[in-house]
Amino acid sequence: MRSTRVARDLGGRLRIPAVIALVAVSALALAGCAGNPDVTDLEAQLSEVDGVNDATVAVTHSNFPWETQLVVTLYLEDSSDAGIAGAVRSAAPVFVADPVGSRHEVTLAFVPGRLSDFEDEFDAQRAELTVTPEVYTTLGIDGNNPYSITLSPAQMRAIADGE
Repeated sequence: MRSTRVARDLGGRLRIPAVIALVAVSALALAGCAGNPDVTDLEAQLSEVDGVNDATVAVTHSNFPWETQLVVTLYLEDSSDAGIAGAVRSAAPVFVADPVGSRHEVTLAFVPGRLSDFEDEFDAQRAELTVTPEVYTTLGIDGNNPYSITLSPAQMRAIADGE
């Protein structure tokens, strides 16, 4: 009897610290999303890149709050394969030099014209350009997503370095 009562008393005392620890860990995990990096400078610099009329940059977190990716839409002057590849090459040094762009995976989508040509960004998505295998080959990367190009920081550095 005595051992049951001791175990019950001990269990009651351990429950409160366990709940506090669980709440603290949960708060820390959720706090990772709260600190989205500021991408306004990156967006402005990308809008000035040769071949790019406008740019939008969004921060996303897939799977876990600490897994940050940048989703970038480049509005292009030239919607050909050469125009897409040229815009990526021109934008790569901007990503490499930027404190946010240089640390995170970047997904690039391409739209012809300017952002102002569309009612909003969702309207622009309907006009997204197809990324052909030739674009991947020209950039020297593997890929087969016809809607966007996803680049790691290392791949972005390689493109910026002309590799």
